[in-house]
Amino acid sequence: MLKTVNQSWSVSEKFRDRYGSTWADMDFFFKDKVYAETFKADPMNTEVGKLQLAGMSIPFKFKDLISHSKVAARVGTLSYKADLSEKFEVDIKNKTFLLNRQEINRLRETIDDAVVTVQRSYELGIYL
Repeated sequence: MLKTVNQSWSVSEKFRDRYGSTWADMDFFFKDKVYAETFKADPMNTEVGKLQLAGMSIPFKFKDLISHSKVAARVGTLSYKADLSEKFEVDIKNKTFLLNRQEINRLRETIDDAVVTVQRSYELGIYL
């Protein structure tokens, strides 16, 4: 079974029509196995998974998750009261995406949940 944050395959057609396919397909897929030794030795450079966004799969290390969490929070603050038709540029690992307010919020939540999951998994000894 795939380990993901949003379980994008289970989004109903109702939500897909309401929020769009970029919002519905956005997900973070955890790497099959993150080894305790690797995470303990160099946690920031440990590859933890891939972000699925706008049809692209972007590999993420733990340090990337943390830094992009801050970027998504900053862009989310800028887009807080924006109209839904307004798009904002979001740079993720040298790739630029045009996202609306709802998609930015979904991105922020997805990355934040991935950070917490990785941290808790290591603390509990689950190692994803």
